[in-house]
Amino acid sequence: MKGSKLAAEALKRAGLNVIFGIPGLSNMPLYDAFVEYVTSGDIRVILMRHEQGAAHAADGYARASGKPAVCTGTSGPGALNLVTGLATAYWDSSPVIAITGQVPRSSMGKLSFQEADIPGVVASITKFVVQVRNAEELPKWIKTATYIATTGRPGPVVIDVPRDLFNEDVDEARINWFNGFQIKGYREFQELVDPIMVKKAVELLVEAEKPLMLVGAGAMWSPAVEEIVTLSEMLRMPIVSTFLGKSAVPNDYPLYLGMMGYYGRAEANKAFMDSDVVLVVGARLSDRTIPNVRDVLDTKKKLILINIDPTDIYKHSSYLPVEAYMVTDVRKGLRMLVDAIRKVGLKKDRSQWLKRVVEYREYYAQFYYRDDGKGLKPWKVLKTIRDALPRDAIVTTGVGSHQMWTGVFWESYLPRTFISSGGMGTMGFGLPAAIGAKVAKPDKVVVDLDGDGSFIMTMNNLGTAVDENIPIIAVVFDNRTLGLVRQVQDMFFNKRIIAVDIGPATDFVKLAEGFGAIGFDAQSYEDLEVALKKAMKENVASVIRVPIARDEKALPTLPPGGSFREMIVYEPGANS
Repeated sequence: MKGSKLAAEALKRAGLNVIFGIPGLSNMPLYDAFVEYVTSGDIRVILMRHEQGAAHAADGYARASGKPAVCTGTSGPGALNLVTGLATAYWDSSPVIAITGQVPRSSMGKLSFQEADIPGVVASITKFVVQVRNAEELPKWIKTATYIATTGRPGPVVIDVPRDLFNEDVDEARINWFNGFQIKGYREFQELVDPIMVKKAVELLVEAEKPLMLVGAGAMWSPAVEEIVTLSEMLRMPIVSTFLGKSAVPNDYPLYLGMMGYYGRAEANKAFMDSDVVLVVGARLSDRTIPNVRDVLDTKKKLILINIDPTDIYKHSSYLPVEAYMVTDVRKGLRMLVDAIRKVGLKKDRSQWLKRVVEYREYYAQFYYRDDGKGLKPWKVLKTIRDALPRDAIVTTGVGSHQMWTGVFWESYLPRTFISSGGMGTMGFGLPAAIGAKVAKPDKVVVDLDGDGSFIMTMNNLGTAVDENIPIIAVVFDNRTLGLVRQVQDMFFNKRIIAVDIGPATDFVKLAEGFGAIGFDAQSYEDLEVALKKAMKENVASVIRVPIARDEKALPTLPPGGSFREMIVYEPGANS
């Protein structure tokens, strides 16, 4: 059996039956082996238009399904084009597996055609990387990759395969399909739940005057929706989320205040500032969630952390007031707290605390939902889209102002239905991620909420959606500028606007039609609703252009490095 056939069979046995990628010289033998598997329906091969799109598509597939997904590229530029997508998956803890072709072993280290040290390049942006040295080890490393990518904190894994291994003959009698996981160089995080810590966490939560729960992406991966809501109701404890934690709790749950952080909802940030005890559930507390640590230290709040990754806990404990922690899966940790608190009972009247956070929500609503009748407003565009889509629709986003608008205004109701690039902030993520999500969940409506600048970066993958009959819908917020960059230049660089405005050259409707998709130009909220319904009915790849004024700001925001005390909730001089 050829090494290429061995790899294809191993992918099939591991359940990795969708491959997003582009063939080239060094991974061509693998694609040749796919022919029979594609013909039999065991493997689906999807040709993306750029390897970055392949990595994002695999990422979207993984986040929508909760299962690992595969992308591939040839040696040199093909593999290097995966790098941005791998970094995106690493920062957001997504189980992407990349199989990269490599030059033959005899050509390594000789500056050979399309040679690149892929293990060296990706070592710091992946959970694990291996360069296979013997063809008979291919099943071992493919099976191992699925294990590493999904255990503990999920993350991307790279398998770099020299081309000659694909062409090597392997004695079938020597093939070990590998069922064990003692892997040199990889060790799982050990669970650490100290009963004394659990007791202390329970005491802090029960005695708190103003407790708050902050849920992150780990709560979505777990998932722990039932446990989150149960604990919130038991303690009458409001909930805020990180950007990627939005879909960890139904956004219409009465005690959910929204996303907090640099571009978070003002009421969520205010509740965080006022709280005395914060239960942090599956969140890594990045500088986008807590931009200024003084907001924690000066308010003398106490933190309780539940995280499957102990490195996050130990890191935060070095500079934040962490009073108790649990190194375990979020769902398991929350169940321990729920069981313990049931025995203790609620001791505090939290009616005044809940009244205060409700007042915050009502107060700040006057600044969010403004409409001067001049053009389409982002909040109202998102409400129109939300009302037109089924409750279980999956939404992806690009990166920019539109992403911050979705963070504040989009309502996500179910886990794995809000997919975006958080830690890396990768423009171009939305469209290919939507393709991957739709392949993972073909029965769900999948919509890419994108910005013009972000969409342009990976729009070539629209051709994949059409050719492969993947009926995603892209709604492009077209303000003819790199909006978030322009906003920072406008507000914090003395209005010195440079290199951000996009000219009239790109017609998104014609672009869509040029790729064979349907294009719509929504000049009103009614146009948008009609376009969405038609796109869903036609069930083909579609692009809906929505014109947005260039000076529309993504608010609330903070000054660079600012505190929640400095929130900018509305633009001075804006009409109410």
